[in-house]
Amino acid sequence: MDQHSSAPTIASSTALALTFLFTTPIFLKIFDRVKLRSKGCGYDDVHKLYEDEDGTATEETQKEFSVVLPTYLALSSAIIGFLASVTNAVFTTIDPTVSLYIESWLIFGCWSLLLIIIVSVATEHKSATKFDYGRLSAVSSIAIFIALCVRCSVSLSDTTDIKVYNILIVVQIVATILCCVPSSLLPRRPFVVSGGQLVDGQYTVSALGRYTFSWAGRILALARHKKTLDSEDLSKLHLRARSAHLQKDFESKKKGDHLWRGLIIAHYAEILFQFIYAVVESAAQFVPQISMYLLLSTIERRSKGNQTPQMAWIFVVTLGLSIIFASWAQAWLYFVGYARMGLLVRTELSAMIFVKATRRKDVKAVQKAKDLAVLVDSSTSIPAEPHGPIPKTTIERSPETGLDPARTRNIETLDDAEEDIQKTRQSTINLVGVDAKRVSDFMIYWAIIPEVLTGLVVSITFLLYLIGWQSLLAGFAVFIVILPVNIFVSKNFSDSQDELMKVRDQKMVVLTEALQGIRQIKFSAEEKQWQAKIGKKRDEELKTQWRVFCLDTALICVWILGPLMLSTVSLAVYALLHGNLSASVAFTTLAVMSNMEGSLAVLPEVISEGLEAWVSVKRIDEFFNAPERESYITPGDAINLESLSVAWPSDSHADDPVRFILRDIDLRFPPQELSVISGQTGSGKSLLLAAIIGEAEKLCGAINVPKPPPVYERHDAKANKSDWIIGNRTAFVAQIPWIENATIKDNILFGLPYDSGRYNKVIRCCALEKDLQMLPDGDLTDIGANGINLSGGQRWRVSFARAMYSRAGILVLDDIFSAVDAHVGRQLFEDALTGELGIGRTRILVTHHIGLVLPRSAYCVILGGGTVQHAGPTEELQRMGVLENVMKQQQKSYNDETEVAQEVIDDTSNSTLNRILSNTKERSVVFDSSEMDIQGKSQPKKFTEDEKKETGAVKIEMYKEFFSTSGGLWLWLPIMIIFVAHQSIVLGRSWFVGLWTKSFKTESLNIQQLLRQPVALSSNYVSIEAPRHGLSYYLGIYFGLSFILCISGTLRYFLVYMRAIRASKELFEKLTYAVLRAPLRWLDTTPVGRILNRFTADFAAIDSRLGSDLGFLIYEMILLVSIIVAGLFVSVWMLLFAVTLLLFCTYITSTFLTGAREVKRLESNAKSPIFEQFGSALAGIGTIRAFDKADAYIERMFDKIDAHAGAFWHIWLFNRWLALRLNWMGAVFAILVAAVIVFSGIEPSLAGFALSFALQYSTAVTWTARNYANVELSMNAVERVNEYSNIPIEDQNSSIKAPAAWPAEGRLEVANLVAGYAPELPPVLKGLSFNVEKNQRIGVVGRTGAGKSSLTLALFRFLEAREGSIHIDGIDISKISLYELRSRLAIIPQDPVLFSGTVRSNLDPFNNHSNLELYDALSRVHLIHSTGATSHDEPNPTESTCTTPTPSTPPSSNTNVFQSLTSRISEGGLNLSQGQRQLLCLARAIVSRPKIMVLDEATSAVDMTTDILIQRSIREEFQNSTLIVIAHRLSTIVDFDKILVMSDGRQVEFDTPESLVEREEGVFRGMVEQSGERTRLENVIREEKGKGKGKGKERA
Repeated sequence: MDQHSSAPTIASSTALALTFLFTTPIFLKIFDRVKLRSKGCGYDDVHKLYEDEDGTATEETQKEFSVVLPTYLALSSAIIGFLASVTNAVFTTIDPTVSLYIESWLIFGCWSLLLIIIVSVATEHKSATKFDYGRLSAVSSIAIFIALCVRCSVSLSDTTDIKVYNILIVVQIVATILCCVPSSLLPRRPFVVSGGQLVDGQYTVSALGRYTFSWAGRILALARHKKTLDSEDLSKLHLRARSAHLQKDFESKKKGDHLWRGLIIAHYAEILFQFIYAVVESAAQFVPQISMYLLLSTIERRSKGNQTPQMAWIFVVTLGLSIIFASWAQAWLYFVGYARMGLLVRTELSAMIFVKATRRKDVKAVQKAKDLAVLVDSSTSIPAEPHGPIPKTTIERSPETGLDPARTRNIETLDDAEEDIQKTRQSTINLVGVDAKRVSDFMIYWAIIPEVLTGLVVSITFLLYLIGWQSLLAGFAVFIVILPVNIFVSKNFSDSQDELMKVRDQKMVVLTEALQGIRQIKFSAEEKQWQAKIGKKRDEELKTQWRVFCLDTALICVWILGPLMLSTVSLAVYALLHGNLSASVAFTTLAVMSNMEGSLAVLPEVISEGLEAWVSVKRIDEFFNAPERESYITPGDAINLESLSVAWPSDSHADDPVRFILRDIDLRFPPQELSVISGQTGSGKSLLLAAIIGEAEKLCGAINVPKPPPVYERHDAKANKSDWIIGNRTAFVAQIPWIENATIKDNILFGLPYDSGRYNKVIRCCALEKDLQMLPDGDLTDIGANGINLSGGQRWRVSFARAMYSRAGILVLDDIFSAVDAHVGRQLFEDALTGELGIGRTRILVTHHIGLVLPRSAYCVILGGGTVQHAGPTEELQRMGVLENVMKQQQKSYNDETEVAQEVIDDTSNSTLNRILSNTKERSVVFDSSEMDIQGKSQPKKFTEDEKKETGAVKIEMYKEFFSTSGGLWLWLPIMIIFVAHQSIVLGRSWFVGLWTKSFKTESLNIQQLLRQPVALSSNYVSIEAPRHGLSYYLGIYFGLSFILCISGTLRYFLVYMRAIRASKELFEKLTYAVLRAPLRWLDTTPVGRILNRFTADFAAIDSRLGSDLGFLIYEMILLVSIIVAGLFVSVWMLLFAVTLLLFCTYITSTFLTGAREVKRLESNAKSPIFEQFGSALAGIGTIRAFDKADAYIERMFDKIDAHAGAFWHIWLFNRWLALRLNWMGAVFAILVAAVIVFSGIEPSLAGFALSFALQYSTAVTWTARNYANVELSMNAVERVNEYSNIPIEDQNSSIKAPAAWPAEGRLEVANLVAGYAPELPPVLKGLSFNVEKNQRIGVVGRTGAGKSSLTLALFRFLEAREGSIHIDGIDISKISLYELRSRLAIIPQDPVLFSGTVRSNLDPFNNHSNLELYDALSRVHLIHSTGATSHDEPNPTESTCTTPTPSTPPSSNTNVFQSLTSRISEGGLNLSQGQRQLLCLARAIVSRPKIMVLDEATSAVDMTTDILIQRSIREEFQNSTLIVIAHRLSTIVDFDKILVMSDGRQVEFDTPESLVEREEGVFRGMVEQSGERTRLENVIREEKGKGKGKGKERA
């Protein structure tokens, strides 16, 4: 006994030490509790609802929570075990024949401590502490169980020692099990709820449930029951996985350090766990292999006549337990990697990027401006017109650029630069979509490095034992020869992946721009050109993707070839050295070397991912370190600017010669008064407002603005009429009104509480009553992104209403009158700006409507030349005569209005300018606070519908779609044949290895590789009598078969990739075609983010993953079938076990797929809102920050990030749930097979095959299930792409073909036109009829929402006629193709659309015109000035057809960007003012010179002087064109041939201006009278009438 006593003593002592260690926290807790009780502190109220950082329990979950049964079961078992240990200790002590009495007392000590732990569990009130004690109890029970098993094995080995106390040991073993299981089943807490949503159960369920992922079962069961899942069904993540917590925690730990250091500091615990799990999992993977080797060695000894020792059964149990443990370690390695590392990193980086974006400068300039400046040299200067005939080479120097061929290289360099430039806003979004994912992916997979290194150490150690150092060294010598090939291919593969990401980024830029400018593309009928442009990028992407596939195929070839060379050389050397080769050595060596080669092959890929992640880390770090918006504003009592110089924000610290700067500004805006800022287009008015709200970049000087109170002191939710206005808060209306995707009411309230009285006043004074009455759902009408379903005037007024409703005492307004009618503008001015809601607030207004606002203004600022030309109190400027001069300079023809204003100002002896113009009376509007009926009567319909989601399994039609686009099913038949042939050769090679081992007269024993590898499928034929041949014979055949396998294994995936790339190409073309030709209504109601998600994320899955997933699925299915067929030749029992396992695995897999499929769809849908919110917030960041709402939008973004993270979390939770259970099924199957082998006593050869079959089968079933799931999830991308590929598109057919020169005259006939935006919506045009003759100029006026813009949409057939018709030159436009119609007309829309690029690319995107034509168009719209005349009414000293433009500002001041056609235009043209964008669009139309031109408020944002010049240019340039002009300025169209007055989609009046103005109570006459420029308008009409009579006399 002494010989055996050391093991039980060590085991018992270790168990006691561990149990004491686990009991120590309980002793400390008891000590603290005694101290508290001595101080009179009682217990917490145990009856209140449970609450912690994650959430609060509900009454229902609190009632369901119970720990009584497991607690008392554990306590009862502990008492029984304690009593048995006491009895056993006493018996062994008094029995002199027993020598293990010390061990018995050690076990007694363990039970005593365990009983203390379990009693503490029973008496503890806090559930979380009870849970912790339960884990200590379970681990202590396991320690005692192991000690008792060791003691029992020693006792049982001595048959003379079987006495009563041995029975007591067995009782104790059972008691430890009954203690361990209930202790591990104690739930940690009741289910808690946060924000009305159930919190994830990871920290709710028991320890056993947590470590086996069983909490996923609740949602999987729900999915199986409902057949679908909604986002509300998913659990909310625990607090430490939520973006708000992660962002705050990470920001505190990063503290300005490098990003990678911050990541390590923030996640050191997860990194440590990953390392430990990786090492343990890698080592554990070899334990089943060693167990099988020892078990088969034992069976071999039995076959030689030796009795089977009892250790064989231990090997059987060890085999199963090692598989269970290895699979558990692997599952937790990946769970920690995905769910607790990758997910958290991606979430916190996304949150940090958005928070940083809200703090960054709002940079609107193009990137890399300083790099591009060198390209704009003399070659891109404005060409001068030579005297005399113009040589052809002057006009057409280059067929594409218009420049000298010697200069073309510069432009090509510029084009290359354009490809590399990512737009500011899109590049920021890419940080979330691309870079954050790259970093998180590497944080998941970095643990493969220690896993591989550990595997290599274990593999080499095992191989040294199996084949010796000589054979191993020989194999490694060959491996070293192959390694450079592997490294070379891997490096090229990594480089190609990097290039693929770059090409995808470029494709995304083009797609984003196309989708954002889709209206301009469709108006211009440029769908084909843009499809070709997108297709060019797509071809580059597919070309790169194909290179990646080819290199991937080469890697597969190397991976197959590697084990071949390693095993062939090593086994050959072993056979030469030892003279024989046993099957056990041969197949075990093959398995280990295959695993080692696989590890070495994956290492370069992980390293390459690490390099990619490093690049992304640097990009994100650069973004984090980018300059933030400086808080340059000094608190003050009023808004004062002292010697201030400001510019638009820029990330570059270098001087930019084209940067616009406002210099030397000294202004004193009076508090609670109206101040007016005016100046020419591009003079810096918006920049001055940006400086006031803190959105500019201060170069020098100072600015004082009242400081608003912090958010927590405002108490917005409790605001009432008495304290509504906070004098120091600011509201802002931007030059481009920012409207978010919400209802009109939500846009106006903007997070403030609803005050019906104030809200109704705002609606009335902002002239929104009629608009809301026309809208089907009133103010609950859902508004699309950027207010897409509102007219321009409505967007302005909703944005203005937001400012008026706000609590701000300072209103900063950028030209709110530019897009509204004259009478609406007057109502906004009188009722809102200077009415009850405006009085008492500081109002700073930018406007060109000086005549309207001047009389009531207290302060006036005139900008020009990059500085302040005039500024001061209005009365003072008037006395000095400045305003009169300014008015004359701005607009010569406005003298009458100036005189009217002069009279009013002169009469104000009491220094008050609060009277309106002479044709109105002074009034202060007071509104009734009663409710208005402005809400819809029924449930409002959402403009932007929720994203659709399929339910159930992916439909068979999706598979048909994929296979048909890949070339048809018949092309997949050869691929299937190659897969089957490959697996057949695998079987044949295994049979041949059996012959080889037989040739050495060794028992045929086949130990199949335990780690998954496609090299050999075990095959063993005991009856084979192999003829003896030389070693070279067997090596030659083995090498030949392996070489064939290498070729077939490579070829099968090559063909699969070929089919996949073809399918992807066709699917993309179908989607592009459909989206570009989709109806405008669909494009307006579908957020850009959703469409981009299809083009990017979904096609990334189709391109990169679907082919691989499909290939692996085919391989696994054929492998599974081949194993089942092979099993039939072994035993019927094997087949029974296989079928039983298959049924269980099928059930588990189907349960998994039901949930995983739905969650994947939810995850796909959850991506889009993040990018939509990101884009929307970045577009309106100035407005958001001015209203001090950044925190609210950050919180909203956090919710969206958490929604996506929650879906992603559940995907990987379900994956681990599946993997663990399938592996456990395989472990049970392996134990059963091993037990049958040991019990039945079958031969070693058959035993080896049976065991290898068991392991191979379970692995095959597992991977078949996984790959089927992967294919299903990847097919979800095909499903989503197919959804948008099959949307209804615009009718591309035509019944007649328009003549080539159509329209030749430009006659327009509209007859009884009825049209609407959608079939289910009421018509917006209701029986409209009018005729336009050749070359007539028609002005269209009407209140905002009257249907003016809808008319233009009908002319271009964006609205199809329900009744009536439109004829152009006698041809019904509904009968010709859309391309013929839209390409022959031209429109300048209300919202100017520009694309990033250059001035030239926006004027002439497809290089159809020379540079001289483009410069001429720019001069015609006065974006550049010329040395000669720009109109026929001005002298032309050069008498040339084209002039030499000169800068419109002195060289010493700001540079005119339009001097060069290669000047950069940023995304959306945001580096230009609104007026400059409109003028550039007008120049683009002048270049095309259409026969019918539609201008929809094309000059609303330009100053009066420029507007007059432009109107003159329009009249001259389009004398031979029919003009239809929608205008809010009556002066723009008052001299037109006819005026169409619209109201509610109907024609109210249509006649000449003189006829309409003479009508008593006429609508147009009323508009003239209320315009504020009545005298001037009537004079113009009389002049035009006189001209008409004069022309009539001449003709007579």
